[in-house]
Amino acid sequence: MRALYKKELRAFLSSVIGTVVLAVFLLVSGLFHWVFPGQWNLLESGVAEMSSFFLFTPWIFLFLIPAITMRSIAEERKNGTLELLLTHPLDAHRIVWSKFLAGTTLVALALLPTLAGFWVLHALGNPPGNIDGGAVLAGYLGLLLLGAAFVATGLVASARTDSQVVAFLSSALICMVLYYGPSALGSYALFGSADLAVQWLAMETHFRSIGTGVVVVSDVAWFLAYITLALALAQRFIQPGRA
Repeated sequence: MRALYKKELRAFLSSVIGTVVLAVFLLVSGLFHWVFPGQWNLLESGVAEMSSFFLFTPWIFLFLIPAITMRSIAEERKNGTLELLLTHPLDAHRIVWSKFLAGTTLVALALLPTLAGFWVLHALGNPPGNIDGGAVLAGYLGLLLLGAAFVATGLVASARTDSQVVAFLSSALICMVLYYGPSALGSYALFGSADLAVQWLAMETHFRSIGTGVVVVSDVAWFLAYITLALALAQRFIQPGRA
C-alpha cells in the first residue's frame, strides 16, 4: 500500500499535468485574493481575516481535484494494470485507500503555499498579529476535509470509466451538485419543515460551519462518513467483474 501511495505521488508530481494543475490553482487563488478588486480580495476588506479565501477556494477545488483524480483508476483500467494490481497482494481496499491518501496529500501540498497569505495579514494587522489564528486553522481544516471528500468523489467517478475526460467531467459535475445542490434546493422553501434536512445533505452546509471558524464534531463526522461511503463505493466498482 505504501509503495502504491508513493507511486501515485511521484506520477502526479513528475507529470506535466501535475505541474500545470498546481500552478493554475496558485495563480487563480493569488489573482482573486491579492490582485483583482472585489469581494474576494483579502486586502480590500480592511480586516485581517481570511474568510473570503475559505469561501472562494471550494469553487477552485471543483476543477482542481477532478484533474487530480481523473487518471487515478481510469488510466489503470485503460492500460490493463488495474487487473494486474488486483492479482498482487493488493485488494481493492488498499488500492483505493492508497490513491485516496495520495490525492489528499496533493490537496494539502496545493494549500501549503497559501499559508503565506496568513503571514502577510498577520504582519499587516493593526496592531501586527491582530488576526484570529484559531479561525484560520479551522478554515484550513475545513478545506482539507472538503478536499478529501472531493478526492473520494473523484475516485468513484474514475472507477466507473477508462476515459480520463469522462472521469474529469463527471467528477466535477457530481462534486458541484453535492457541494451546492441540496443547499440551494433547500433555500427555495419547497419542502416546508424539511428544508433544513435537505440543506444538511449539502457539503457546503458543513464546510461553511467549519470554514467560518466553528469546528463542530457533527460536521467533521459528516465528512468522515461521506468519505468512507464514497471509498467503499469506489472499491465495489473496481472489483473484478464490476466494470
